[in-house]
Amino acid sequence: MKFKIIISLVVLVISFLIITLPFKTADIISPTVLPSIKKIFIPTPTPPLTVKIGLMGDLGLGRYITGVARSKNDFSWSFKEVSPILQSNDFNLANLESPIIKNCPTGYTGTFTFCGDSRFLPILKSNKFIFNLANNHIFNYGQDGFSQTKSFLSQNDINFVYSHNLDSQFLQQEINGIKFGFLGYDFISNPKLDSKQIIDAIKKYDSQVDWLILSLHWGNEYLPIAEEWRINLAHQFIDAGVDIIHGHHPHVLQQTEIYQNKPIFYSLGNFIFDQNWSIETSTSEIINLTITKTEIINTETIPLIIKHNSQPQVFI
Repeated sequence: MKFKIIISLVVLVISFLIITLPFKTADIISPTVLPSIKKIFIPTPTPPLTVKIGLMGDLGLGRYITGVARSKNDFSWSFKEVSPILQSNDFNLANLESPIIKNCPTGYTGTFTFCGDSRFLPILKSNKFIFNLANNHIFNYGQDGFSQTKSFLSQNDINFVYSHNLDSQFLQQEINGIKFGFLGYDFISNPKLDSKQIIDAIKKYDSQVDWLILSLHWGNEYLPIAEEWRINLAHQFIDAGVDIIHGHHPHVLQQTEIYQNKPIFYSLGNFIFDQNWSIETSTSEIINLTITKTEIINTETIPLIIKHNSQPQVFI
């Protein structure tokens, strides 16, 4: 009996000590045991800035193109079906195959002296064109016609390049922090043009831009593939520093080549032109390139067919 009483007393004492013992949370969980937890934020990578450009071939405003626009009193007529494509780009590079002059005479057929009506100018601007002027028709109305063309384009904030003259040898444009440079040469009016002159210009301007585009009027008309001399020359230009070669004059599509990871469009054919006498001269392409500061991330080829001898449309 005494033993049970002693055990009960011991239990009571222990219970009392447990209840009355000072209790501190810090004595059980120390900051050194469970360190504070900090949130870690991983930033989402910012996508690179891009520029979307369009490349197309010969844009002629002469003969039937001006005649139809005047008869319809609609100078947007030839552009209606492709304007949504053009206007979605940051700029579009084409070869302007005719001077733009005051009092341009209408010649529907039978003439190889081209000119365009100045009422096309707002349409050219709204469709975001940059023009190569180096071709065999830009002087169809002499130096005065050439000067008028440059003046009309400048007054309407339409950029152009004609690299045979120092005052327009090189064009530079910056979009979204990406610098583009343009050179344009005509081998048709200048068959003895020294390629070293072009290579020197390439080396001069290449370091000033992210993308150097060389626009060339060259090659025999209506050939389905580029001649060997043009292929060799294109390779030399790429080796010198050109990033994109934009070719025209043959009036038909020719092959595209990727050389040193750089695209060469030997001929993009007719874009707007009145040569509906064959399927080859009536079909062409718009090439849309999406470009970052360092690479082409997307290439889109849009096939075209010229309807009504004057109006390119998407060819499905």
